[in-house]
Amino acid sequence: MENQFFERQAQLDQWLHRLVEILRSQGGSTWEALVQTVSGKTAAIDIDGIGLRVRASGGEQLQIESEYPVALESVNFRSEAETIRDVIAGRLTLDAAVVTENIYLSGTLEDLLAIYQVVMEILADSPINPQLRHLWTEFDQLWFRPSSPPPYFSLEQQKPSYGELIRQVPEDVLAIDVFSPEI
Repeated sequence: MENQFFERQAQLDQWLHRLVEILRSQGGSTWEALVQTVSGKTAAIDIDGIGLRVRASGGEQLQIESEYPVALESVNFRSEAETIRDVIAGRLTLDAAVVTENIYLSGTLEDLLAIYQVVMEILADSPINPQLRHLWTEFDQLWFRPSSPPPYFSLEQQKPSYGELIRQVPEDVLAIDVFSPEI
């Protein structure tokens, strides 16, 4: 069992490195956005309980290093493979996956917006890039599948709910009139 755990970590690490190499060979705005977003940063990811800590460095010559095991309390990205499969296949929007907490993200607002942009560009490139399609197919076929797949929802049912933070602010605080004195 422990051997299978380490094999899955190694497989996840290999796929992550291949994704970076595919994006490097493709070049263009997706590669530039990835380099700008991740260079000099570290993130811990968890997919189905398999964790990796990934460190990126080197700017345009971007290199990534992975290490495991990872303390699952310090994770920046957590999801199940079925959710990732659904997002890649277009059965679930990335926004809906995050709002429904099927994908957990942690980071600064700037980092989260930047990684969102990179992921959206990768998803947009996927239908026209055979290497990305092959990588997704390999992930889909080789990564563990639960015995029963989750239900699929129409895009109308996936509309994210916005404004949750403002609804948590008490009414009396919202009623405070803040203005700057005129000079």
